Amino acid sequence: MPDDILARPTVLPPPTAAHVLRDLVYGTDSRGDLQLDAYQPSTGNPPWPAVLLVNGDGDEAVITHAKDWGVYHSYGEHLAARRIVGIPFNHRSTRTVGRLEVAAEARAAMTYVREHAAELGVDPDRIGVWAFSAAGAFALAPLLRERPAYVRAIAGFYTVWDLAFMHESPRPVTDEEIHEWSATAALGSSAKGLPPILVTIADRDSPALVSGADAFSARAREIGVHVRVERHPTGQHGFDVRDDDGRSRELIRDALEFFVVALHPLQRE
Repeated sequence: MPDDILARPTVLPPPTAAHVLRDLVYGTDSRGDLQLDAYQPSTGNPPWPAVLLVNGDGDEAVITHAKDWGVYHSYGEHLAARRIVGIPFNHRSTRTVGRLEVAAEARAAMTYVREHAAELGVDPDRIGVWAFSAAGAFALAPLLRERPAYVRAIAGFYTVWDLAFMHESPRPVTDEEIHEWSATAALGSSAKGLPPILVTIADRDSPALVSGADAFSARAREIGVHVRVERHPTGQHGFDVRDDDGRSRELIRDALEFFVVALHPLQRE
């Protein structure tokens, strides 16, 4: 996304009442610190559920401070307004370190949140994951295989769910990578231990991403996963900041309510 896009909030205007813990170091490597922010609700009493916001991929210079992009500020505030701690975090680019290391960083952010649950005001057993774009490979595929009981909800916006459809990618994908990093493959043959999943598809996205999302959704339904599919018929990749229309706003509200119901079932807007 161009720089001006990175500063944009979500097209559903976010509130601004969250108490934000910024730049918490969840890991350090040879390139420096890896940081996360925690957007805490301004009302109610902890512990609250939490949702990790996992950005996609790109050049290192572009994504190195992704947690500070307007879209993740917005989602942190949106979640906090619903008494959920919103947690965006920075991770490396797979173009620099590869998917295995970035997956380990996503896992480290999750571990940090659970191990520091008391100071963050988080219930470590009520965690959601919201993956955007390429995060479907390095964040969701491992989770779908491991199926930790504390992950109670998974959502994806314009997400890479299945690498098998990325034949025309500038970076060729091998059969081994497709098996290891496709969320569809990670489903296996059983829904046991899987939380509810929300798949939100932008129909004007790349054909590979749309086909992959459809394949994942079909497989999830086939094995009995509680999967919900929503579509934006005219939406682009990044519709939540690019397409200022009623459907975009509706999809954002639906995703937020999905997490409320899954993580905090006694709360309603």
